[in-house]
Parts: sequence; structure tokens; C-alpha cells
Amino acid sequence: MNKLPPLVLPKVEFNREFSFSDADFERIRKLIYKEAGISLNPSKKDMVYGRLVRRIRELKLASFAAYVDFLESVSGKREFEQFVNALTTNLTFFFREEHHFPILAEHLKQRASTGASELSIWCAASSTGEEPYSLAITALEAFPLASKPSISIVATDLDTSVLETGRKGIYSDDKIARLPPGHAQKYFDKLPDGNYQAKAVLRNMITFQRLNLIENNWALRKQFDAIFCRNVMIYFDRDTQFAVLKKFAPLLKPDGLLFVGHSENFYFAADYFHLKGKTVYQHTAKK
Repeated sequence: MNKLPPLVLPKVEFNREFSFSDADFERIRKLIYKEAGISLNPSKKDMVYGRLVRRIRELKLASFAAYVDFLESVSGKREFEQFVNALTTNLTFFFREEHHFPILAEHLKQRASTGASELSIWCAASSTGEEPYSLAITALEAFPLASKPSISIVATDLDTSVLETGRKGIYSDDKIARLPPGHAQKYFDKLPDGNYQAKAVLRNMITFQRLNLIENNWALRKQFDAIFCRNVMIYFDRDTQFAVLKKFAPLLKPDGLLFVGHSENFYFAADYFHLKGKTVYQHTAKK
């Protein structure tokens, strides 16, 4: 019985509104790596097209090549913020990776029991604010009595648009539904439009500010009892991850904790951190 020859399908190139060559993608890949430390592999080409095509339309440019030319020009400096915002991912929700929050609560209580009157947390990839508000709720629930330590949270992100959302602290009903029972009524006010806003007691605990993790100088002037940096360094290559972790170390108080995402593993930074629990690292004291 004769075998049929293998079926070879012609390569189909979908018609796009704007041309987007491999060379265009490579230029964008290099720019986002330089500006945000994000490493894009070739499989992300369609995603990049979808994220940036709106910017090209809005700027009334003719092609991706023209857009990159504009970014690299003096007049395109202000567009860089929109460029980075478009390519960063901001998936988040209240109490994401919930196993971290009881660990944080016990850590804060232990610090307070040894006499700490001020506790501080850095949320290093705050996105639209659900994570820092989850941290604030956890801290308040850890100290239900009136006599509690002063607790402050610094929430940073590269994306200025999500920082503004965090500052306002206004969320839709479907986002609030993810809160533990009783927390919506206790910590949020329902607004006339059906959305919910974090109460002042939460908003006053949190300072939102822009920070780029791959920049050399971070505008942080104190140490923290805990740092949350979850699901952001998966977009960095190994060298960038190590550089960021090295800079985290001196910003943690002795025995401070670093909370990372479920798919992140930093065994290669053992000189600075050792694994203490599931995706929880502790600052390794220098001998």
C-alpha cells in the first residue's frame, strides 16, 4: 500500500493593519529590556503587536518601524512611559497566593513582641493596589487591639496608570468579592455607583510611588520588615534577577522576609537569601 506524501500546508501570514517585521520586534525587545528589564522571547511577538497597535493608531504613525523611530527620538521621550505601561502585565487580585498572608501576620506579631514600635512593608510590584491593600488588612487584623505598632507600607510599580488606581483605592464589586468574609464591609465603603473604596484607615497606611526595579538608584530611605515582590521577576533574565535580589538584601531588617511568586525560585542567590518556607525567603546574615 502506497503511503501518501506528508501534507505541507502553506505558511499563512495574517493581514495586519500595520506591518510588523522580525526586525521591528527585535528593536522593541531590546528597548523594553533596557528600560524595564523585561525579557521577551519570540513567542510574544503577537502579544507585543496587540499591546502597541493602539499607541500607533493614537499617534497616527504609519508602521511599527516609525513607532520605534519615534521612541528613540528626542520628541518621543514622553511616549516611553506609555510604551512601558502597554507591555507590562498587571494581573492581580486581593489576597492572591493566600498562604503568604498568615505567614506575614505571624512575622509582624513576632517583631512587635520583641519591642518593635514601627513595622514597615515594601510591596515592590503593587499593580492596581489589591496587593498592598491586602497587606494593610493583614497587618490590621494581626493587631486587633487599640495598642498596635505603627505600620506603614510602601507600594511601588513601574506603571504610573496602575499607581493612580491604587491611590484612589476604588474597585468593582467582582474584585471586592474575592475578599475574605466580612472584610468588604469592615474595610471598604460602598459608593453610589456600586463600586467600593478602601477606607481611609487603609489608604493612610500606604504610600504609592513609581519605581523601576532595574534602575540603579531606588528612592527608598529605610529598611523593611518584609518585602513582597511577587510574579514580576519571572519576566527578568537570571542576571537581572540576581542584581535586584542583591539590592533587596540591605533593604531588609535582620531576619526580614522576602515573599515571591509561586513560579519563582532564587536558589542562585543563596549568599543573600535562604528559603524559609513555600516561596518565602529570609535575608541571609553575613558571617
